[in-house]
Amino acid sequence: MAAHGEKPLWVPSFIEDSNVFMPDFWMEVDPDTGTDFCNIRWLENDAGRMPDGRWRAIENLDQWRETVKFPDLSSLDWKEIAECFKLMSDSEKVDIAMLNTNGIFLIPIDMIGWVDGLCAIYEEPEELEAFISAITDFLVEIVKYLGEYIHPDIVFTGDDLAAANGPFISKEVWDFMYKPYFKKIIEAIHEIGALAEFHCCGNCQFLIDEFLEIGVDICQLPEPNASLMQKKEQYGNKLVLTGGWDRHSTAAFPGASEEIVRQSVHKAIDAYGKNGGLIFWDGGIVGTSEDSQKKMAWVLDELTKYGKIVYQQ
Repeated sequence: MAAHGEKPLWVPSFIEDSNVFMPDFWMEVDPDTGTDFCNIRWLENDAGRMPDGRWRAIENLDQWRETVKFPDLSSLDWKEIAECFKLMSDSEKVDIAMLNTNGIFLIPIDMIGWVDGLCAIYEEPEELEAFISAITDFLVEIVKYLGEYIHPDIVFTGDDLAAANGPFISKEVWDFMYKPYFKKIIEAIHEIGALAEFHCCGNCQFLIDEFLEIGVDICQLPEPNASLMQKKEQYGNKLVLTGGWDRHSTAAFPGASEEIVRQSVHKAIDAYGKNGGLIFWDGGIVGTSEDSQKKMAWVLDELTKYGKIVYQQ
């Protein structure tokens, strides 16, 4: 109900109320080099799995064709994969298929770095667009297999197109370089009968309008800010959000009290989901410290308590 912009019986949790499927090949790396099928090297730390900024997968953008080895999707045993997912899933929960996390924007950047990746938009637009088109075709092909074998309620896709101060790209760049390809991905998701959830970190500003225009059903925007609040007030429950919790507030500071953390859950729900259309997510509290673990426990417990009654009042 929340995913369709309705006012549900309680505030659902993105983590607790879903079965999440993701194809294994996104996480597979060469045991010797730590690189994936795009030759991006990944490192594990307290913040999660991040690309190694010291590593260049390619020296020049036009090398992507001989470097990227897209997995052969037809060779995978999708029937067995689907059966394993079904056995591990709770039939009472929503099925979410993770199409990708890094996508047509971030993959080229992760391969050649932020400076060269952004400069390529202006210096090598035809080559960059050819690469973007190839990634898009691969993602669309994955969607077809997801539809045939996994039958998800929601397909999760996205790209981190924005930083704290705003989008990395202009409206003009979005229009000519990225919008047609993101739209193609969203249309493929709808064709298999699933809702499209789009993740984007940062202050998305004008991109929120664009996400809705290309057909995104759920916007996973884990960075609450004034711009997001304005868009929520403008669109109401047409803008369905996954997120709400402010991971930059005092509740996220080291040593924040239980009272402050619990109150932050009320604030998130009241601000972004008072009439529904909110799938609560803490934005990914990271770290293994005792402080982080306590925060996660308090947030989840308060979501269970307040989230169960807020729509009944």
